[in-house]
Amino acid sequence: AKPIVWVRVNIFQLVSLKAIALRMLLHSSYYASRQTEIDGGLMVPRQPGPCAFSGRVTILVCRSNTGADGIAGELKTAAGEAHSSADTDAIVMIRDAEEVLKGADAAPLSGHVVFLLYLNDKTF
Repeated sequence: AKPIVWVRVNIFQLVSLKAIALRMLLHSSYYASRQTEIDGGLMVPRQPGPCAFSGRVTILVCRSNTGADGIAGELKTAAGEAHSSADTDAIVMIRDAEEVLKGADAAPLSGHVVFLLYLNDKTF
């Protein structure tokens, strides 16, 4: 089995603990014969639940931030599924931050504007 990454930062620590508990349960005699009971994962009391955008969102990404556009795309897809909408552009727009910041030629921003910074081993 692959090692479980331990990250001691709030929600990441919860995810690590759930992965450890799930792996232990899968090796117990009770759940070995009842694996379907935990196929959906584990629920920890007071853990954050699903969330969704409450309105239109514009996500700004930087072309040089490897992986950020992929994450933004996943967010856009998930937002469309959550709103049962085929028109995900009505909920989430993805724009290139550099083009937006250059100014005059860029279309105006709409909705709640956020900048997505994806930190990974290629960031620095």
